[in-house]
Amino acid sequence: MLMNRSFKIFLLFFFVAISSSSCYFFNGYYVRKDFKYPKPVDTKSKNIQYQIKKIYSFDNVYFDNTFDGARMNNVSKLDDSTYQVDILPENYPINDSPWYSFRVWSDSIRNIYIKLNYENGHHRYIPKISSDRTHWNVIDTSGLVIADDRSFAIFPFKVDTSKIWISAEEIINSSDVKIWMQKLKKNAFTSRFLSVGKTKLNKGIPFFRIGTGNSKGKDVIVLLSRQHPPEISGFLALKSFIEELLIENKVTEDFYKEYEFWVFPLMNPDGVDLGHWRHNANGVDLNRDWAYYRQPEVDAVTDFIVSNAKENKNEIVLSVDFHSTQKDVYYVYDDSFDTELKRFTKYWTDSIDRLIYPFESV
Repeated sequence: MLMNRSFKIFLLFFFVAISSSSCYFFNGYYVRKDFKYPKPVDTKSKNIQYQIKKIYSFDNVYFDNTFDGARMNNVSKLDDSTYQVDILPENYPINDSPWYSFRVWSDSIRNIYIKLNYENGHHRYIPKISSDRTHWNVIDTSGLVIADDRSFAIFPFKVDTSKIWISAEEIINSSDVKIWMQKLKKNAFTSRFLSVGKTKLNKGIPFFRIGTGNSKGKDVIVLLSRQHPPEISGFLALKSFIEELLIENKVTEDFYKEYEFWVFPLMNPDGVDLGHWRHNANGVDLNRDWAYYRQPEVDAVTDFIVSNAKENKNEIVLSVDFHSTQKDVYYVYDDSFDTELKRFTKYWTDSIDRLIYPFESV
């Protein structure tokens, strides 16, 4: 995820390579494109299971899931020192990305055990802890015990009067994204901070532009993140990448004469704030809906891209979606795909191999 400066600049020059997957150019304007998947995906809205937001109390030990981004479906006391935290998905079937996040504290110093118990999922994320939600550390894994079938994990933990967040990854909810975007307004390259559409829970999808001057006729690169709520490292990579794009130098100044970025850093604000494993508030994986446009988030973003490209006579030359995976995997187009820059995949992967680390093609 962490890219050095030279590789970022390399990407900057080669962003013009691939056409967007959800729109195409027709008679001078973009229109939304339907696509038939080899294995069709049902993206119709489904029911989800909401958490009961509350503070659980057991003999002066407290567990809290009342903040945005929390996931803790129930807590029970198993013995005098062991507390079971049940982690359930929003609905099922679902990708096995069992997000959890909660706070714990006590009226006095106590040594307890916390058991993370998963339903329709398996232990994946090593717990991280924080006292301020800004600075995070991984727990001491020497005491972490994971079941052979990964249906639960248990670890010792010392509690006191300090409220400590325990989470699968760092917590970055919709309010945090808004604060970050507010800081970006001071940069000379950013503009058009607004919300696009409305989600099921009436949240706007944040958007901003990176570029200079007028948008008329410029080529556009679309940046997306957080379609899947637990994929924090993908969002952090997006932030790091954007910081590079906002540095004022000859490279960026020349680049923005012809190109600009349209940024959607939080595609799934409902799912993020609800602490979902994967889906939006309609129980759907947004990353499977780009050919159907049934979900409000995908519908609003694609409509915004199409209408703005039409109004300003822009060409969408690339869409980059920042995700996270358990392993470093590059999903690339083969050379049979018609791109503006031929053999882009080879240029890209050769540079990764040379500038960052070697990898294996499969």
